Amino acid sequence: MIEKKELLSENLKDFMDYSMDVLKSMDGTPEHTPAQQKLVNEKIQNLKIYLGHLETSYNENTPQGNIGNATGEEPVISDIVL
Repeated sequence: MIEKKELLSENLKDFMDYSMDVLKSMDGTPEHTPAQQKLVNEKIQNLKIYLGHLETSYNENTPQGNIGNATGEEPVISDIVL
């Protein structure tokens, strides 16, 4: 099972690492057997899950409103480790 990580940077790293794995599995596409094609399609489905985790993590770490500008105060930005 693919689990969402706590930090945005961890979710980004997982997505990027898995993206590279998917790209490597696509090497030699014209010669792929049905089994290889099935494997690549499964990896693409998993990549969508990683992307969903990344999107969720990004939205959890994004300020929902920029109230600081209206009040003259500095906007509060959550800690994001990249």
